[in-house]
Amino acid sequence: MTISFKSLMLGAALALGSAWLLPVAAHAPRGDDPHRMQSGPMAKARLARAARAHPELAVAIDFRRLEMVYRRQGDETAIVAMYQDLLTRTEQPKLREFAQRRLRHAERVAHPEQTIAELRARIDEKLAKAR
Repeated sequence: MTISFKSLMLGAALALGSAWLLPVAAHAPRGDDPHRMQSGPMAKARLARAARAHPELAVAIDFRRLEMVYRRQGDETAIVAMYQDLLTRTEQPKLREFAQRRLRHAERVAHPEQTIAELRARIDEKLAKAR
């Protein structure tokens, strides 16, 4: 059985033409990366369920929202005062650790020159050990 050149060309043209008509994804599909922040209504619903089940999470979320408002206003002292107040008002370990971590962050933001100097010293120290 002999296949003619014209029929081969027709088959190739049809294959290429049908492939061109297939939809192509504009973006790569999302992987199941557990560290990737999810967004959308389902993520908000999961966060709301978690906040209802864990009151300390609800408090932390509200503190972060309040911190964002203060940061937009440029009021770093209010952020520090807010987290120091949280430390005095609660004995809950997760909230205390959260407040201490946010206070450390506020210190780094408030004193960038000191933070840069500390980071450079740490880098020099680690480079010296690596040699």
